[in-house]
Parts: sequence; C-alpha cells; structure tokens
Amino acid sequence: MTTTVDAGVRPLAPPPVARGRRRDPGAVLRRVLWHAAMVVISAGAIGPLVWMVLTSLRPQNTAFSGPLIPEKIQFSAYVFAWNELEIWRNFLNSVLITGATLVFTIVAATLAGYAFARIGFTARNLLFFVITSALFLPGVATLIPVYLELQTFGLLGSQLGLILVYTAGGVSFSLFLMRTFFEALPNELAEAARLDGASEVQIFWRVMLPLAMPGIATVAIFQMIGVWNELLFASALISEPGDQPIQPAANALIGQYSTNWPALTAAMTLSALPMVIAYVVFQRWFVAGLTAGAVKT
Repeated sequence: MTTTVDAGVRPLAPPPVARGRRRDPGAVLRRVLWHAAMVVISAGAIGPLVWMVLTSLRPQNTAFSGPLIPEKIQFSAYVFAWNELEIWRNFLNSVLITGATLVFTIVAATLAGYAFARIGFTARNLLFFVITSALFLPGVATLIPVYLELQTFGLLGSQLGLILVYTAGGVSFSLFLMRTFFEALPNELAEAARLDGASEVQIFWRVMLPLAMPGIATVAIFQMIGVWNELLFASALISEPGDQPIQPAANALIGQYSTNWPALTAAMTLSALPMVIAYVVFQRWFVAGLTAGAVKT
C-alpha cells in the first residue's frame, strides 16, 4: 500500500531547543562600574551634609578629635544658635526676603514670558535679547554699581533694597524659562478660547497659566535656592546683623582665631533644612518642569 503525501502540506518543524540566556560580560562590567561611580558621586555629595549634621550634635572639644559618629549626642549647639545668637531673627528675615523675591520674580517673569511667547509687538526679539543679556554679566561685577544705586535712592541697608536687587537679578533667567514653557504649549487652546470670545487676559489667566504650572514650579525652586543661599550681596548691602538673612549671620560665626564649630554647623543645618524640604516636596513639579519644554505639541 502506497502512502501519498500532499505537496502543499509541510511537515511540522521540531520545537526549538531551549537554551540558557547568555549575558554579555562587557555589559555586566559596564553596569557594575556605572553603579560604583554613582555610589562614589552620591557619597561625595552627601558626605559633607552628614559631617555637618554630626558635627552639630557633638561637644565643641570633640569637633575634630572625636570619632565620626559622636559618642554623646547633644542639641546644645542648636539651642545656643537659636536662642543665644538669635539666629531665628535671621531665619525669619530669609523667609521674608525669599518669599517677597519669589512673588515679584514669578509675577514679572510669567507676564513677560507670555507676552514674548504669544503676543507679537515691535522689536520683540531685540527686547528679549536685551533683557536676557544680563545672564552673561557676572553678579559680582554689578556689586559696586548696585551699592551706589541703592545709596542714591536711600535703600542701602534695607531689606526692600535687597529684595529689588534679587528680583532684578532673577528676572532674566526666569523670563527665559517661562517664554520657553509658553511656546511649548499648544496654540490650538488659545485659538479656541479666542473663538469663544475670551480676551487675551482671560486666555492667559484661565487657559495658559494653569498649563504652565510646572514651569512656574521650576522657576520658583531655582530662585528659592539662589536667593536663600546668596551671601555676597546680603553681606555687602545690609550691615545691621539683626536685618541680615541667615547666610551672613551663619558666616559671621567663623572667627579669626577660633570657631564654635557645633554652633556654626547647627546654624548651617538650620539654613539648609528648608531648601531640602522644599526640594523633596516640589521634586515632582521640578522634574516635570524640566522636561515640559522638551517636546512641542
């Protein structure tokens, strides 16, 4: 008996033989080296902060002679800095100066950024270049002119004068960021609002401003950190210790012949704590703001 095989039907192929997954030794080595480098960089960034906190918790006579982790943890340096040195006054001054600068900078940069991004007017690009050209000028080069200008207007030594200086210094960079964010927003939303009869102010306030919140958060964090940690202008423009922000007050604890290191590091820890908390709280908006202008819709 002869068996015929249909020429159109192919025999089933044997199942593939399972083989173990082979890893590239070079890729594994690169990954190990990458993680090792990240650990070293993280340790270098966190190490000074850990040393500062631990030094603020040890007795003064063991600031450099004792072990890294103090045998006896005490908070007397914080009590001394907060009550005896009255660092709380300077802390409140920093809160006031930073808060006022943020409000003025965000309002000016948001309004100007929307105008430069969405409203056409004569010499728009030229005016934008003139304003943002201040980014190329080092801040220390403007110290003497700013000092003389504040002295002329009677604002030297006042917190208002320092707030105006910080606002003028932060508007250029903030305007550059906000214009980028507004340009990345879809123009169809503004056109739809115009068809519904909305004015330019209503489009800005109700449509564009809520969408630009990640950009505003980015500007706020950059300006907050810059103003809070600024030392040069705060020391030169305000000489009264009770009116100075916290950075000049903490820097004044460094003595010519001796320094109370636990008190100094306690003041520095109190100074750094609000910025660490602010970054942790607003980290999600900060990352979203950095990537919001990467792709135009």
